[in-house]
Amino acid sequence: MSRWNPQLLEVFFTKLRLNLKAEVSKTYLGYAWWLLEPGLYVAILYLVFGVFRGRGMENFVAFLVCGTIPYLWFQRTVMNATGAIVAGRGLINQVAISKAFFPMLVVFQDMVKQGFVFLVMFCFLIAYGIEPGFAWLYFIYLAAVQLLVIIASALIVALVTAYVPDFRFLVSTGTMLLLFCSGLFFNYKDVILEKHHDLFLLNPMARLIKNYRQVLLDQSQPDWMALFVVALVSVALIGLILTAYRKADTSLARLVVQ
Repeated sequence: MSRWNPQLLEVFFTKLRLNLKAEVSKTYLGYAWWLLEPGLYVAILYLVFGVFRGRGMENFVAFLVCGTIPYLWFQRTVMNATGAIVAGRGLINQVAISKAFFPMLVVFQDMVKQGFVFLVMFCFLIAYGIEPGFAWLYFIYLAAVQLLVIIASALIVALVTAYVPDFRFLVSTGTMLLLFCSGLFFNYKDVILEKHHDLFLLNPMARLIKNYRQVLLDQSQPDWMALFVVALVSVALIGLILTAYRKADTSLARLVVQ
């Protein structure tokens, strides 16, 4: 059962459904937290940078929303993936299963939640006065590219953390650093020297956030080639890390069940 056969896929989607139900049942507000968390982030950033710092701009709330919502998807999934393999100890004890199963379960679990969040984001933008246009269809391409980035990142951090548990602290620090280096609350063209723009956009999340705003707020096409490169690198990383999972399968099983 180490391959992704129909039986394993059935287990995958069953656990996905049960995990979502269990997560909701642990809080009083249930599904509302899927929306309250990003809402609170946006509110805090607006309070600090829009009110206290007076750094706001036209449509600043919409600007924050289009950056914060995608970034939180990345941050939440990568952090949740750090303990995914160890958390799957019970199933690993029962069946021979690819250890990539567990971070992928986290990825799809958070993807389901993010789908609802994105839906509310669209409703908010329209209510805020941003008129939807044909360019919004490009959002699907952006979300697909970001999903590849998230899968690659989740697989990597899950594997490394299984061997080095303290690595999760570096992941936490790294995602916090990316929060300030991805342009969530500033327009990089106004803050960063022009000669450093290309360096700033080497960060895939900065590149994605730029394009989310380009599509949703400016009603223009995304940077197709740049995003294609991000997708291509992500796919290559996914292939490499899955190879590492296969080679480390036996040692991972021993490590987790100890």
